[in-house]
Amino acid sequence: MKLELMKEYAGFKVNNITPLPDINATAYQMEHEYSGAKLLYLDTTDDNKVFTIGFPTPSQDDTGVAHITEHSVLCGSRKYHLKEPFVELVKGSLNTFLNAMTYSDKTVYPVASRNDKDFHNLMDVYLDAVFYPLIYDNPFTLAQEGWHYELNKPTDDLTYNGVVYNEMKGAYSTADTVEENEVNKALFPDSPYRFESGGYPDAIPTLTQEMFTNFHKTHYSPENSFIYLYGDMDILATLAYMDKEYLNKFPKTGKIHFQVPLQEAFMKTKEIEATYPIPAGESTDHKTYLSMNIVTSTALDTKRISGLRLLNTVLLDGNDAPLRLALVKAGIGSDISGSFASSLLQPIFSIRASGAEGKDLDKFVKVIYGTLQEISRQGIDKKLLTAQLNAAEFKLREADFGLYPKGLIYGLSCYDTWLYGGDPLVSLRFTELMDYMRKKIDTTYFEHLIETQLLDNTHKVLLTLRPEPGKEEKKAEQDAAAMAKIKASFTAEQINKYSDLTNQLHARQQAEDAPADLASIPVLQRADIKRQVEKENYTITQDGKRNILYLPQPTNKIIYATWKYDITGITPELMPYAYLFIDVLGKVNTKDFTYQELPTFTNTYTGGVFFDIGINQSYVQPEAYSINFIAKAKVLQGNLAKLFQLLSNLALSSDFTDRTRIKEILAEVKTDWDNNFFARGQSVATARLHAYFSNAAKVAEQDQLSYYLFIKDLWDNFEEKFPTMQANLQKLAANFFHQDKQLFAFSCEEAVKQEVLRQEKTFTTQLPHSDFAGKPATQFPNLTKNEGITTSGKVQYVLAGGDYRKHGYSYTGAMKVLETILRYGYLWTKIRVQGGAYGANAFFSVFGFTYFSSYRDPNLVESLEAYRTLPDFLANFTATDREMTKYVIGTISGVDIPLTYSLHLDRAVTIYEMGLTEEDRQLHRNQILDVTVEDIRALAPVVKAVLDDNYYCVVGSQSKVQEQKAIFSSIKNV
Repeated sequence: MKLELMKEYAGFKVNNITPLPDINATAYQMEHEYSGAKLLYLDTTDDNKVFTIGFPTPSQDDTGVAHITEHSVLCGSRKYHLKEPFVELVKGSLNTFLNAMTYSDKTVYPVASRNDKDFHNLMDVYLDAVFYPLIYDNPFTLAQEGWHYELNKPTDDLTYNGVVYNEMKGAYSTADTVEENEVNKALFPDSPYRFESGGYPDAIPTLTQEMFTNFHKTHYSPENSFIYLYGDMDILATLAYMDKEYLNKFPKTGKIHFQVPLQEAFMKTKEIEATYPIPAGESTDHKTYLSMNIVTSTALDTKRISGLRLLNTVLLDGNDAPLRLALVKAGIGSDISGSFASSLLQPIFSIRASGAEGKDLDKFVKVIYGTLQEISRQGIDKKLLTAQLNAAEFKLREADFGLYPKGLIYGLSCYDTWLYGGDPLVSLRFTELMDYMRKKIDTTYFEHLIETQLLDNTHKVLLTLRPEPGKEEKKAEQDAAAMAKIKASFTAEQINKYSDLTNQLHARQQAEDAPADLASIPVLQRADIKRQVEKENYTITQDGKRNILYLPQPTNKIIYATWKYDITGITPELMPYAYLFIDVLGKVNTKDFTYQELPTFTNTYTGGVFFDIGINQSYVQPEAYSINFIAKAKVLQGNLAKLFQLLSNLALSSDFTDRTRIKEILAEVKTDWDNNFFARGQSVATARLHAYFSNAAKVAEQDQLSYYLFIKDLWDNFEEKFPTMQANLQKLAANFFHQDKQLFAFSCEEAVKQEVLRQEKTFTTQLPHSDFAGKPATQFPNLTKNEGITTSGKVQYVLAGGDYRKHGYSYTGAMKVLETILRYGYLWTKIRVQGGAYGANAFFSVFGFTYFSSYRDPNLVESLEAYRTLPDFLANFTATDREMTKYVIGTISGVDIPLTYSLHLDRAVTIYEMGLTEEDRQLHRNQILDVTVEDIRALAPVVKAVLDDNYYCVVGSQSKVQEQKAIFSSIKNV
């Protein structure tokens, strides 16, 4: 229905109507007259509907009260009187997105669903949660989600525990978080941005119940809310419901308005120093971060912000970026990067060198200023500006945000200006912005931005962030001493009180919700779910040794292409070089392009070219596997020839002889791993665990911890090993792009199918034959099982698992439902709620691999013990029909995710390569939809068999792993 300007609908007055042809929508901006709530509705035919309610929540301290409130309002409300309504929602909803996020100055609660009834249910639970939470009557909410004194017995050591507390301890285990906090404190000394909205671990325990509830009372009112709706819905019914059930209960006062104040610009640049933790005894060489951080304009100056965002990409992103190249050439750091933080009132333009030395700060600054001055005088390369603008426009028009609904991303972008009083629609009129930028390329506009916003602007902070060996260990000792001192100050009565409170909290966490309370959460029926599995209507043809998969789709003139070149015969000695080849390809010179020119050409004419190594297993015979070199690309029809020109250069003439260039790339790869090893803890532990018992996984693990150790060895012995490295890379190039056994998969409109095939055939016939294609796989060395892998982090990733197929069991759709039951039931309670970890997970692969995991977990042996008791839980599992229906619906929501065109092609390729028939897929879906309590109980021996194999792996803090060293076969310090 079309709403009319200045008319009122269910208390909402329509103040603006704006056509948005770029996203095929009409925007209605409204205000609820009685409560003052602001609302933006994007009317479009997209059936993936989105609701978001957001609140400005600028921080006034480091307690993380905004973050803790975000967690806590979802722990029970007026209508939904449960411990965890959020979890119950996830179990029983067909949502396509369900989460909540705390930013530096706002908190948002977005949900999305394609089902009308489900969408209404989700919206209602979130509205009740934010306006009527139980936090005022339940002090245990702050204890669980924020912090509490943990004291199970009066004689135990006193510790802090809490979900957000442990989450932020994990966050501050990374240099990136330390850097961001130090920069914000220095850039915004008089602004809420100086505080850690997520919560600084040392400050979180100063948050009181009164401070907590006052924050909610002050910030969570309709008058301070910004409501976003998107999609094909009954808008009149939606508005009427919000008005009747919520908004008309809250009269506006005219007093609630949270605006972030502008930070006054500095008269001169600030210089600051800080440290981040690395393990004791580790070398500090080349592990310093240097960064220049500049406050630029405001979020409301949208054209200037767009120009600065483009500038950041042009100057610092890719091998053609001139500022990045200048810093690399000067030998400052091993990894140069830039970022533009635009989800702030005053965005920050950052230039960073990691893998640097502190003594290089002056040189770092000198190179930046000298390069920017030269660029502003001589002018920016117009080709670079055009290429990056084309790349940005391709992404906007494609609207492919992976598994995230596009309506969600549109909404989050609206908040970047809306909350500051600006036009929320400016980012959705991207043709206007792109045209404006394109016209400015032939002027001095961008050079002027460099002069005024980057060079002459004194609102800057220079940060030197040094590694401090043993900092985390020292901090752990200090914290333990501080906690002992606190406990020593308690009277016997206080000690008993905190022990009782801990046990009361645990008892509440373990207690079952009342059936009547559980019944309050709206649930769809199994009949609401379509039974027929969604098919991918692809065709397969053969061309010699090659298979060709075609998936017709209305892709709006975009061609999606994937090549999978068989390299199964590769030797174990060459496998690490295969992953290095992926990191190097496209970053060295070719016949027609220098490595600086390659990204410019790529961005000008394509939507991106990507490379990877993939391990394929058969659903019927999972122990058999193949290894593929993968190339993926997307391109507009008119630029198809340009894509093949690019691929021909990469495949046939990549130059791996440039010692200096290879060393630069190697330094970037190593520094990236150095910086992000802890953040990759989950994937590292998963890969190691799987490789203990799977030949295919041994190959994939070569891209995880083994790769990091390989890269470190290459770096430490570069001069000695370069000739071998160069020869191996050249050998792989001659065997990876080939015309032998392979799969070419593509998706486009039928009208261009034959042209794609013609040009692709021409490209393939010029490729060589491969020594690896069609050969049997070779055996990779075994790993030492049950490792403890130590980092400077404060928390752990704890995994246990095995292979159920090796015990004679087969995959069933009930396993997918069990993932949901464990993730939001048993493991959620044991690991997250009681243990204080940020998350827990369960996974059953169709190939047999099973694992149970914890994420940012303060515990270690306690989590392993929780996994060991799983079989008993499953053997005695019970649930009502209603509960089982919720688990089924929650499972299907993860199965029936709306896919983009590129993801549809990926799924078609996966189905084909796995050998999954339509009958197999339909059987698995039926097993999910028809699952019973008995089916879940029947999985108890499956889980027991897997856990009895006693495979586990932990990535975590050095002190925690060493404390439990007796349970590990080996401990690796990285």
